[in-house]
Amino acid sequence: MSTIDPRIARAEKANRPARSAGRVAITAVLGIVHVGLWALAGYGFGETFDTMRLMAINQVGDGWDSRFDGTLPLLFIVGVTLGAILGFALTGVSGRVLGLAGATLLPLFTGATGIAIGLALFYPEWTPAESYGQLLGFMAGDAPTPWDTSAWVQYWLPVWLPIVFGVIALVLLVVVVLAASGARRKAKRMAERVTTGRRVAGVVTEVLPTGVEISGMPRLQFTVTFRDLAGVDRWVTKKGNFSPAALPRAGDAAVVWFDPLNPGSEKDIVVGLGPEAAAAAS
Repeated sequence: MSTIDPRIARAEKANRPARSAGRVAITAVLGIVHVGLWALAGYGFGETFDTMRLMAINQVGDGWDSRFDGTLPLLFIVGVTLGAILGFALTGVSGRVLGLAGATLLPLFTGATGIAIGLALFYPEWTPAESYGQLLGFMAGDAPTPWDTSAWVQYWLPVWLPIVFGVIALVLLVVVVLAASGARRKAKRMAERVTTGRRVAGVVTEVLPTGVEISGMPRLQFTVTFRDLAGVDRWVTKKGNFSPAALPRAGDAAVVWFDPLNPGSEKDIVVGLGPEAAAAAS
């Protein structure tokens, strides 16, 4: 965390183990559901794209007939719509578990995983080609025409497309794990700074919107000024998510913890906001 609200810090510390376990459990459940929804979308994609694939690998006419023609793509529509909606909820719930970067990427990982699974499950349902490697003659007696590159790509699509999404999912998994690890290290560093750093009073000088909102909480960029032990005025800029009912404003009191040996290092500065900030710094 880059910001600490003194109003809730004590209560959060007491309840942190149980709340963390609860967030992990909710994140896991939502993640599984999110995978399932995008698996529906992946399976539904096969139903909707089967005819398009036949148009590339078969001769025009009966060769373009798919058993999914005229089928309403309900699986695809439901999977994409509900999957997109649940993705926002998944990001909001997992923010405290994985950090902002990890929570933002988590729905991409679960989505890619679901699509790969759905496409793999649909593999035996693809309509086979009329003739391997060639288009049959348009008229009786016409010689077959060898497939071009596009036809070969479409023919092997049932194989390479789920593999592509599987690889994307693996890469995203690694990135999410690294991001979550970085967020935990940052939280530990900030907690140590509050314990070992020098505490002084500060004042909010500027608050700017970032245009990002997570779980109904706008993410704001704010600047706080404070004076170090040498009497030098310094400014530190942070970002944080705030309840609409408790948005910081210029002139609000703040409390700042910093390393007295390196007061200019913004990454080692922790800022607390709220009505108890002035008292906490005194």
